[in-house]
Amino acid sequence: MGSEQGEAGITRSEHAWLRSEEGRPVGEVVNDIQRAGQRDVFIQTDDRRFVIRGPRGREHIIEPNGVHVTSVRRPDAAHQARLRDATIRAATDDEFKTLKAFVE
Repeated sequence: MGSEQGEAGITRSEHAWLRSEEGRPVGEVVNDIQRAGQRDVFIQTDDRRFVIRGPRGREHIIEPNGVHVTSVRRPDAAHQARLRDATIRAATDDEFKTLKAFVE
């Protein structure tokens, strides 16, 4: 399998393919990015990866270059803890536009 181009400009990493086979919500990434408002997009402070928060606790991790790393289900309390601990922060306008450009 390896890294393959998915819908739009999102490329699925080998790790994402493996997680998809485990039943993780990997296939929802493009739809969740298309539906995401700026309040749903965060940046991991250690590696600058995008974190897209979708419905029912879905989170998608995307490299700054558009490679889909993985998808997880994260309860809201855990998401809020990451914000409090500053492991993630809200995306800036430019970061949000960069993410959206992957799915235009």
